[in-house]
Amino acid sequence: MKTVAASAAVAAIPDGATVIFPGGCAEPREFYAAFSAGVDRFRALTVMSGFSFGQYGYLERGLGDHFRFVTWQASARLRKLFGENDRRKLGFVPLRLADLNRVIHRDGPIKPDVVVVQTSLPTAEGDLSLGISVGPFLDFIDSASLVIAEMNPHMPVTAGDSRLPLSKVSLATESASALCTYRTPDAQPRDHQILEHVLGLVPDQAWVQLGIGAVPDRVLPRLADLNGINLFSGLLTGGLQRFLDKARHTPKVTVGELAGEQGFYDFCGATPAIEMARMRVTHNVALMAALPRFVSINSAVEIDLQGQSNGETLGALQISGVGGSMDYVEAAAQSAGGVSIIALPSTTDDGKHSKIVARLAAGAPVTTPRFAVDCVVTEFGVAHLKGKDLFARADALIAIAHPDFRDALANSL
Repeated sequence: MKTVAASAAVAAIPDGATVIFPGGCAEPREFYAAFSAGVDRFRALTVMSGFSFGQYGYLERGLGDHFRFVTWQASARLRKLFGENDRRKLGFVPLRLADLNRVIHRDGPIKPDVVVVQTSLPTAEGDLSLGISVGPFLDFIDSASLVIAEMNPHMPVTAGDSRLPLSKVSLATESASALCTYRTPDAQPRDHQILEHVLGLVPDQAWVQLGIGAVPDRVLPRLADLNGINLFSGLLTGGLQRFLDKARHTPKVTVGELAGEQGFYDFCGATPAIEMARMRVTHNVALMAALPRFVSINSAVEIDLQGQSNGETLGALQISGVGGSMDYVEAAAQSAGGVSIIALPSTTDDGKHSKIVARLAAGAPVTTPRFAVDCVVTEFGVAHLKGKDLFARADALIAIAHPDFRDALANSL
């Protein structure tokens, strides 16, 4: 490993390469600033990254002229770009996360040439830690010819499979920038009603996976009110700290990404019970299916009266991705005593549109097919769909739709 200035690390990236940038809260800000400053030297670079809580600051300069950005998991900060629908600038790969490490691989259809990560400072054991963001990156690194690590003293050294040997790092840069943070969205009154319905579906002694957002973030600490809950999830937020503080037992926690504030990150680094794992573990369907009472809690943009959900688009606008939802739904279906939950408010925030619709719009993606959907939750209750015929499914979903839309939904049948 050679320590260099961030500008020198950028200069080492060959033009025409496929470069993987970090996601989650592991934004290497000093490297990104240097990349933006030196982007003029590129003519045909491809930059890839997944969902990020960061600012995507490197997209402000050179996009479409010096590099193209491709993602498998869109986020809110990319909506303007997706709205422009400019293929020179932006691409989207439909991809479930269980397949990510096989698709982006030296022997896969997308071959990563360069991987950039943010890490801790070197440890006493002589390695680095990926800290709060392991995900697919240890596997990506094994396929890349150039690995760049931005070392940051704010990045905690976490337990589990988070360690990166110095021998696998080509170039290291140094940064003291604050880590990217995530704050739980403000809750609406209906979110608390949804939360209570969700908690009523989680059995004692369950293994629980959570998505992200106002409802899952608030479900997490409340799981301590139940008996013997363990966590197995691709991502967990700051409620994890409150869950562990309140739990009456010693929970097991396996997670790939953490999102919160610096105090939460420091807590995670000092808590060996929080075991970081690679994406090929946290999205391994067979492994999760072997866990008893595996419960997945996720959301959707909309769900139709057949029970199929769209979790990716608003109209023609890509706002998310396939993500890990199907991985977790499939695992819950195979787990003894498992249950999968899609929790969503009954209407859009302005109340003008129902999120339970007669049918998905033409061209809308089916993120979760109807045969896979188990329980759907809104503030008005729970629709149990597994085993129901199409007429019974529609009736169950109309019953938990907002009252203002129930007649129209019923008349659509």
